[in-house]
Amino acid sequence: MSAGREFVGPYRLFHLIRSGAMFEIWAVRPVAENTVYAMKWLPPGSRHSRVAAAELKHEYSVGKTLDHPAVIKTYDYGTGKDGAYMVMEFFKTPNLKQQIHEGTERFHFRLEPILIAAARGLDYMHEQGWVHRDIKPDNYLVREDNEVRLIDFNLSQRIKKGLAKILSGKGKVQGTYSYMSPEQIRGQTLDERADIYSFGCMVYEMLTGKLPFTANNSNELLNKHLKAKPTKLSMLNKNIQPDFADLVHRMIAKDPADRPASLKEFMLELKRGRCFTVKPKPPELEQSKEN
Repeated sequence: MSAGREFVGPYRLFHLIRSGAMFEIWAVRPVAENTVYAMKWLPPGSRHSRVAAAELKHEYSVGKTLDHPAVIKTYDYGTGKDGAYMVMEFFKTPNLKQQIHEGTERFHFRLEPILIAAARGLDYMHEQGWVHRDIKPDNYLVREDNEVRLIDFNLSQRIKKGLAKILSGKGKVQGTYSYMSPEQIRGQTLDERADIYSFGCMVYEMLTGKLPFTANNSNELLNKHLKAKPTKLSMLNKNIQPDFADLVHRMIAKDPADRPASLKEFMLELKRGRCFTVKPKPPELEQSKEN
């Protein structure tokens, strides 16, 4: 237990889920309750900084405005001698990146409902006026029953409209390089289509187990997002339905105007078709067939 602590604010720490460079994620219970929550905690001491504390408070201020089944629920925030903390819904499951590492074939048979749920949560966030700015498989929790939660709002910004969009200056380049849209790399004003690009990169990876762009260094990687064409999905997995492959490639178009205008468009096209020409079978059925 961090620094031998048993409580943070009115919450009892009882299981460390993950420890990062700045934050720790704990399973916690309020002192007088049995309900389990997740806590994102910035402990006091060397890791505690004004910037990190401000990020956590911002994440809480965004999260508390969101109420959707596919978005993690945010309940509480506190700061004081115990550091700073944010309390969220406890949703115990590996993130999507971990599941990709275990093998995409493990979830391909249920890919369509996962994608619809993931898109619904992000589309709702856009409807509420937010652009996430860090869409990647690490920020989606996906259970075996296809329940999905979108997490991590510390980079989220209000979508600027009208005059505010015109007058907005060059922004700070933030995000995860492997999924970052060209306009985000350039520090331009972002709208939902930047998230659609990142979502498209994530779908590409879910289909193939490979990122659309890889490189030996960050500058080369960012330059590929700006200028390079990804390998055609049909060359990496011939079972991907051609219309769906075209949809994913449109999502990762360099020009935002060439992408679907919203994730509603993505969901509508997916519902009209399918991800794969031949529907994949659950891994256990494939194994029993081989035996």
